Amino acid sequence: MNLYNTKEVVDEIYYIEKNIRPLSPEPTKRILITGSTAGIGFLTAKTLIMKGYKVVVHARNEERAKDARRDLPEAEAVVTGDLSDLKEVKKLAGDINALGTFDVIIHNAGVYDARSSGNAILNVNALAPYILTSLLKKPRQLIYLCSDLHLGGNLKLQSMQDKSSDINYSDSKLQVLVMSKAVSRKWRDVKVNAVNPGWVATKMGKSGAPDDLRLSYGTLVWLAEGTEEGSNVTGQLLFQKKIEKNYNLAANDPATQDALLETYAKVTGVSFPN
Repeated sequence: MNLYNTKEVVDEIYYIEKNIRPLSPEPTKRILITGSTAGIGFLTAKTLIMKGYKVVVHARNEERAKDARRDLPEAEAVVTGDLSDLKEVKKLAGDINALGTFDVIIHNAGVYDARSSGNAILNVNALAPYILTSLLKKPRQLIYLCSDLHLGGNLKLQSMQDKSSDINYSDSKLQVLVMSKAVSRKWRDVKVNAVNPGWVATKMGKSGAPDDLRLSYGTLVWLAEGTEEGSNVTGQLLFQKKIEKNYNLAANDPATQDALLETYAKVTGVSFPN
């Protein structure tokens, strides 16, 4: 566990184990969380499992899957797939569909490390969520992980078609925001939101990061449960359980949204199911 987490994340794990108790009556929602073997994804999964939700966790490879089975033994299942490999993502979609339909899917997995190539950043952060959204049985709720760094990003649609590797983290997170707005517009029967988790003390954000870690994963739990005031929203970007007003407003443009989905379809071979 400590191999993949900062001291702050480990402290939160102890907090969850000490303070979170099963709900009564037992909740019935089934929830899938990608990238849930460490950091925010792990804390979200741990909290929801402790509350009694049925949670399926996702690991990058079998080694991480073994760790997930050890650290989250109450998880309903563990699915495995490297999201940087789009062939594996498509296989993963089949494995997940074999488990049935989910009430909530949280697209949490992401890479930021400067050592990651532009292709890996694009695949993990944006194309994998798109492929899974398109191929999985439609849930009642979708949550995508964004970032305020999207404000410095560009969509780079032509770069994607040219198979260029110049797409960075900020670009990928702008794509995620636009994608979430597009899915919300097209799927009116699904609650769809993006969440900015903030700069928090995970392995990605580094120990000592300034934003509130508990409120970060707590926002994902709050949205997934959908029982508290303000949590029944759709088509929004949220930060710390509040609607975020400071974002790239181009994400609201239907033409921009459609152009992104059309480009995704071209580069992945997977069309979005209207």
